[in-house]
Amino acid sequence: MYTQSNTFGVSLNSFKSWGAFYRLGWHKTGKEQNHFELDFSRIKHPKEVRRQGFNQSTTQYTFGRLNLAFFLRPTLGQTIAITERPYKNAIGLNFVYSIGANIAFLKPCYIEVFYPYENVPSEGYLVSEKYDPAKHTDIYRIYGNSGFFKGFSETKLNMGGAGKAGFQVEWGQYADEIRCLEAGVTLDLFLKAVPLMAHTNYDQAFYGFYVSYNWGNRK
Repeated sequence: MYTQSNTFGVSLNSFKSWGAFYRLGWHKTGKEQNHFELDFSRIKHPKEVRRQGFNQSTTQYTFGRLNLAFFLRPTLGQTIAITERPYKNAIGLNFVYSIGANIAFLKPCYIEVFYPYENVPSEGYLVSEKYDPAKHTDIYRIYGNSGFFKGFSETKLNMGGAGKAGFQVEWGQYADEIRCLEAGVTLDLFLKAVPLMAHTNYDQAFYGFYVSYNWGNRK
């Protein structure tokens, strides 16, 4: 019987974004495997819409976005075999779940704002400013996002919990080879509301769906 597995995965989620994870497993029985999982996912608000900045470049930004949000989920869980892969090139079905902590990284959004010269209103200069919904109301003066790392040092953390559950369809030429598609649901709960977009309610709970492609090995 195999005693350990290493699995990597990339995912798409219903928050209009992506994620990646690593899962370290160790067998409890022949059909049950405990695991530690570390998941990193980008989360977007449903009202986030990319739009063109008011200039001649291809710069885009999301009007009203307060923070870029990334969820880091260290969790513990199990993978339970529903049908096994008894022979070469067989297909198996598994149930998987994880429960644990959640850390939201919230990086404030900075935008490039145009200010005209007093003596030549048709010309001006750009200033990188932290987005303020009370101040930045004129979309014709917003030229796009500032660089990704602008505001990085101002990133705030929000602590909470996370859970996920889903099913895997697993295949592989050999039994020690892991290749599978996984789909399921996620639930993220936080101690404080997470500010993503201006002029919206800030949520403490996020419920969504995901689908991932996983690969790895057993030994």
